[in-house]
Amino acid sequence: MTGDGPELESLTHRLAECPPEFLLEPRHGSSGSIDVPAIVADHFRRLSGGELAGEALECVEAIGAFAADRQQLVAIVVWLLHDAWFLDRPQLGQSVRRLLLDEKLARLSELVQPATIVDDPDRREELARVCLNSLGLRPRGETVAQATDRLTTLDSIERDRVVRKTRAAEARARKIREEMAKKAAQEAAARYSPE
Repeated sequence: MTGDGPELESLTHRLAECPPEFLLEPRHGSSGSIDVPAIVADHFRRLSGGELAGEALECVEAIGAFAADRQQLVAIVVWLLHDAWFLDRPQLGQSVRRLLLDEKLARLSELVQPATIVDDPDRREELARVCLNSLGLRPRGETVAQATDRLTTLDSIERDRVVRKTRAAEARARKIREEMAKKAAQEAAARYSPE
């Protein structure tokens, strides 16, 4: 997060205005409505000045094999990155490819429905910050510490990890309490049983 990116408000506003077509079911075979790999290919063509080859083409092909929720999230990310601020910086192309293929986006698409990312202010901010962070940028006007702290606060993946860890600890504690109660009952029964 060393570079200064665009203002966060402009990105969250852009996400709020994401066209409903980007939330339609991605095309798989004969079903679905939107062709996410084509959207990604168009973005890379615009970013590179017309040619789609090499790593960009491999990225587009890989996205075609993604699950529907992940493809929808990729479409939303491409909508966000199709802003003039990003398009005027073709040097971000390789970072954009890494972002689109990043497993963090895959995990986020499992935890948060794409429509929620567009509708919910916290999820819009989270996605904008995830994208900027992946591109090595931070919102304009924020320090690295501020940007990192706010991203950590909004992180759905980290929140899910903490919830799972807490549930596992609660289950272990419940099992120990049950075993202790059972053992205490057995000991009490052994003390008072006639011999």
